[in-house]
Amino acid sequence: MRINIVIGPFYPIPPVLGGAVEKVHLLLAGAYRDAGHQVTIVSRRFADFADDEVVDGIRHLRIASSDRSSSLSINLVLDLLYSRRVARAMPPGDITITNGFFLPLVLPRARAGKIYVQIGRYPKRQMALYFRADRLQAVSKAVGRAVAHQAPWLAPKVRVIGYAIPGVFFADNADVPRQRVVLYVGRIAREKGIELVLSAFAMLRGRLPADMLAGWTLRIVGPHRIEQGGDGEEYLAELQTLAAECAVACEFAGPIFDQPALAAAYRRAAIFVYPSLAETGEALPVAPLEAMASGCAIVVSGLQCFADYIEDGVTGLTFDHRSDDPAADLAAKLARLIAEPDLLPRTAANGRRVAENFGVAPIAARMIDDFHSLLGERPAP
Repeated sequence: MRINIVIGPFYPIPPVLGGAVEKVHLLLAGAYRDAGHQVTIVSRRFADFADDEVVDGIRHLRIASSDRSSSLSINLVLDLLYSRRVARAMPPGDITITNGFFLPLVLPRARAGKIYVQIGRYPKRQMALYFRADRLQAVSKAVGRAVAHQAPWLAPKVRVIGYAIPGVFFADNADVPRQRVVLYVGRIAREKGIELVLSAFAMLRGRLPADMLAGWTLRIVGPHRIEQGGDGEEYLAELQTLAAECAVACEFAGPIFDQPALAAAYRRAAIFVYPSLAETGEALPVAPLEAMASGCAIVVSGLQCFADYIEDGVTGLTFDHRSDDPAADLAAKLARLIAEPDLLPRTAANGRRVAENFGVAPIAARMIDDFHSLLGERPAP
């Protein structure tokens, strides 16, 4: 098969600016290549990357674009302009995978082949725009249900296939000593609920004996810059002020874009927390799965998207972000992991086993099977 993968307008490949979804697509591109398929990745032009080159058997085609703006309207215009450039430059393919907003509307069918739209965020009433798509890949069951609810006539086109997690996160870590670190990895943005983590961590002083809490620290990893999906310098300053007011031992480490370094950060932490409040923003967050693969015990909010891999008390813990005092509920969950000697290692081990379902090999196999089914070469699994 000739497989085209079109990345959105704001991140380059290689993913030197971060972007969890972009990293996943690059991983899967390698798996498609290894399975004997011809793969082209189209992404934004950036720095001194060549406009057209072949790296490790994968063709990279880079198209002019711009950094993300803080304005949604401007971002949509930039997406449309980029999509039109891609539509003119893209090589012919049998399958074209994209998560772009406008690209499914402007792709020429003769060049794209089957149009395979990845729904990597909770749909916001835009599903009708994808009437030309041959497949809608929902990355979680919650997203699949939302697509079917918002556009029932598209429901037969929906398949639920999650994101793939790199093998580096599954590396054996039995000999790596866990530190007393509660880790967050993700964008430094208001919808991620980072304030809850700071407040909850401060509340632990009233819930646990001093000797049990001794040495525990909080580490916040992720980009705050607007062009990288964060909410900017002002919001970062607000969080730093809150951390000081709460008198918590907290490090704001900035982003870690290098995957081995990120995997090492997960392996050093005992607990991973992802307190997202984005009811209609999250689809299938990758960071919690990376943390599970790396052996962390995890705590997440009660968003539906986490139900694909979190069973409360078994593979992780869930706190009620909709309660009257969500920080207190999060603090209670963190206190359980710290205080109950068997809970942390048990949930960490169970979570790691579940994360294996999201490895590159099983996800790539499901994707390739689905491509074949669209092309009429074999029945859908």
